[in-house]
Amino acid sequence: MFVITFVFDLYNNEIMQIGTETLPEFYQRTNQAMPADLLSKANVSHFNVRERTCLNKLTPYNRRDYYKICLIIGDGIHTAAGKEALIEKTGMIFSNPSVPSAYRATSISQSGFYCLFNDTFLLNTIRQDIRYQSALFNPAVPPVISLNAEQVDRFANLFREMETLLSGQYFYKYDMIRSLLQMMILEGIRVQGPVWQQNANDRLIARFFSVLNQQFPVDSPENPLRLLTPAAYADQLNIHVNHLNNVVKRSTGKTTREIIHERIVEEAKTLLLNTDWDAAQIAYTLGFEYPSHFNKYFKQNTHTTPLLFREQVKHAG
Repeated sequence: MFVITFVFDLYNNEIMQIGTETLPEFYQRTNQAMPADLLSKANVSHFNVRERTCLNKLTPYNRRDYYKICLIIGDGIHTAAGKEALIEKTGMIFSNPSVPSAYRATSISQSGFYCLFNDTFLLNTIRQDIRYQSALFNPAVPPVISLNAEQVDRFANLFREMETLLSGQYFYKYDMIRSLLQMMILEGIRVQGPVWQQNANDRLIARFFSVLNQQFPVDSPENPLRLLTPAAYADQLNIHVNHLNNVVKRSTGKTTREIIHERIVEEAKTLLLNTDWDAAQIAYTLGFEYPSHFNKYFKQNTHTTPLLFREQVKHAG
């Protein structure tokens, strides 16, 4: 079901609607040719990187069904979830798809780079505990990072390397791009500073993600997942489930259940694309008693069935 949210537009003093922009809609809005992998409208892996050579003064305030990282060279104001962040000369923006945001240029001179990609492109290349240190995945983290000249050069070089790889014909170019993308996300975390420090709640978060990471990857239908619910993780950590839920929500902006579900869905995608297991084997391995329950669960979280996802992505590749 498509949900439209109503908010107050501070710039125009009127009520506005917040929709979700898809990847094809982004290319249409920016007057760019539609990439071939999106023409089939299938649930395929997508990545692109471009220089910011042409910029509208104000981008629409909306959510997205894709991730976006921008190196801004110029002055502007980034608005996310109703909060403004000033960018003076340079900055990095890590845009979380679930958080409505917009950028308004306040200087004529605007340059830099951006890359965008979807969940299918990223898959399991970044551990969950690392992901939630970045605003790209954690709505509780500020999305804008100020940069000095040395940091601008480092991020710009990463963008240029990805751009060169994307335009080439090397068979493993997307694997290299994923590595560069992970380096960019990690560099953003390093520049911004750690989200979690060393108090009791932060140590609990670290322990939760450690237990979560230990469940994956699954390597055999004979060793199905054991921990499937927040209560199961709370028991493993010897704490009350309500305490776990409260700490996780404050630290990540998501519920414990949402994070567990995200990881299970990512593992399902990985198994569908990298094994010859049938849906029933994958369902059992991920803790589902019946394949029909797994099919319903996967469709609720990805808007497609497991087998159709496998066919679409492998056919597109």
